[in-house]
Amino acid sequence: MTAPLPIYFNGKFYSGGLNGVHRVADRLIRECDRELARLPEDERPDAFLMTSGKADWVPDLQVIKRRNYTRTDQIWEQFVLPFAARSGILVNLANLAPIAHRNKITMIHDAQFLFSDCGYPARQRLGYRWLTPMLGRSSRATLTVSEFSRRMLHQFSVVNEKQTHVIANGADHILDVEEDPGVRARLGIEGESYAVMFGSPKGYKNNATPFAAFADGRLSPTRLVIVGPERAQLEAAGLTPPDGTIFAGKLNDRELKGVLAGGLAILFPSRTEGFGLPPLEAMLCGCPVLASPAGAIPEVCADAAIYAGTDRPGEWIEAIEIMRSDPQLRQRKIAEGYARAARFTWSGAGASLMNVIHALAGEKLQ
Repeated sequence: MTAPLPIYFNGKFYSGGLNGVHRVADRLIRECDRELARLPEDERPDAFLMTSGKADWVPDLQVIKRRNYTRTDQIWEQFVLPFAARSGILVNLANLAPIAHRNKITMIHDAQFLFSDCGYPARQRLGYRWLTPMLGRSSRATLTVSEFSRRMLHQFSVVNEKQTHVIANGADHILDVEEDPGVRARLGIEGESYAVMFGSPKGYKNNATPFAAFADGRLSPTRLVIVGPERAQLEAAGLTPPDGTIFAGKLNDRELKGVLAGGLAILFPSRTEGFGLPPLEAMLCGCPVLASPAGAIPEVCADAAIYAGTDRPGEWIEAIEIMRSDPQLRQRKIAEGYARAARFTWSGAGASLMNVIHALAGEKLQ
């Protein structure tokens, strides 16, 4: 019996902090570890996580062995990693991968880098535009997170949709923690009416429309709670947060769960999204979703969200007023949201990824 090909996971992203892409990559590696641990030892491929010895948030894994390197920068990724992983399948889950490794899987999360309002510096945006199509063409399989992203990557000739597999994000990590019982009191919103929004200076995140809705005055006494950046950072990007906005700062999962659990709704006004995880996290916390009908958002949220026009503050005012005035509708959206979000699990995502890996392991490399 031929020994299964070893699997190498590109762990370069562990050298950075936790962001959306890194969370997805980390959770998928954890789930692959669980899937591999279920296999009989004689059928289990060797698996390795190639990462920095200094990375301090690498999870404890059951069967994936950690291989540490003193540096895991772009030069390491393009020249050292492909040689070190030459004997097996290299799995890259954070947008980038070595061009020289032929037997690889690459996850390209979205096509935001193609647009000027993506928030990337011009140099980084141009680099992605040049490099990503090469990664798509040199990968035996590509992954992305939604059918919308799959179509966009195909439409802009980044990668052919026929070789792209959709593996949706999970959202159930928010259920792994208990909510912080004191976060609402610390922010001064305990028992108050408030809506939650992830703040961002990036143009496509479209914070300006909810800001205009709250500046109108009709939504008082409901307040807007911004998660993430402070007022000065948003103002530096040309945005004008309305008076009375509460800036919660960066929140861990326990704090975020506490804020969402007490919110009237979460606002998700993006002009486009490759997936859109915050609405699903909110749904699992019992917080209904008001969102733009843009990008992958309708694909992810379906009928569980209430939609308002991307550039229509009046529609956001109406949607928030409905949430305040119709408790039966709000409770129905909470129930629909929980049922919808419960479909997006990390265990399901990990199983889908392992199916792709096993399929490639069984195919002869041309």
